[in-house]
Amino acid sequence: RSPPAPSLPFPFPRNGFVGVLYGEFTDMLNDRVRYSVSLTESALTIQRISSSPGRTKVVFNLTDCVGCRAYRGPDSADVGAYFTAYFYPFKRRWMSAGVTRHRVEQCFRVALVQDPLANLQEAERWAHAIRDASARQAPRRDGVAYMEVRRPCRIMMLVNPQSGRGQALQLFTGHIQGMLTEASVPYTLVITEHQNHARELVRKADLSQWDALVIMSGDGLLFEVINGLMDREDWQEAIQIPLGILPGGSGNALAASVHHYSQ
Repeated sequence: RSPPAPSLPFPFPRNGFVGVLYGEFTDMLNDRVRYSVSLTESALTIQRISSSPGRTKVVFNLTDCVGCRAYRGPDSADVGAYFTAYFYPFKRRWMSAGVTRHRVEQCFRVALVQDPLANLQEAERWAHAIRDASARQAPRRDGVAYMEVRRPCRIMMLVNPQSGRGQALQLFTGHIQGMLTEASVPYTLVITEHQNHARELVRKADLSQWDALVIMSGDGLLFEVINGLMDREDWQEAIQIPLGILPGGSGNALAASVHHYSQ
């Protein structure tokens, strides 16, 4: 069995994305299964290499990619390295006209040579290229990207465990925490303990440590954070820090309104 073909050069000029990155890799669990993988400015295309006609091809839009990482396997004797890309594409809900995002993980084994370090460097090259290309696909309005926060960013995550009938913390650990890890976003989790806890914390915090504040709660915790920013002596500068809203309450009217008017 011939080894996977080496990746082609990836021309990434400073003024933008040009060209295609192409490589052939094996499946993470079965090295008899091989895939051709190509990365363009807007998509990652995966096709199984087979002698039979009608080979399946899957195209993932990079606007749905939250991150990609490269790593060595758990077996120290394995000379291969791996890279995994994480996508959250829209998918129609079962027996419903609505759509929701579903997690899709794509993992590939890189074993182009017998040198573990060289294979890891190649996996890291792919992971970096996928992350960079996906960042360029940030939604824009009037030519300005919504993603004004640099990546990777440092966030303070504030969660009210009493919101959403006591399910906000469970929603964070079950959904959000994994996405932050996949996107390589470092965060500090703050679980509020009493009324105005967030207001007091934000009023005294050294905001230079954070690139954004993210609130997972109902409407009340967001108001506390905003009031805490306005209570500061440097409020004119502090209020400029990006705020994120993750609906974790029962009604989430404010989050729904912000979403509606941002369309």
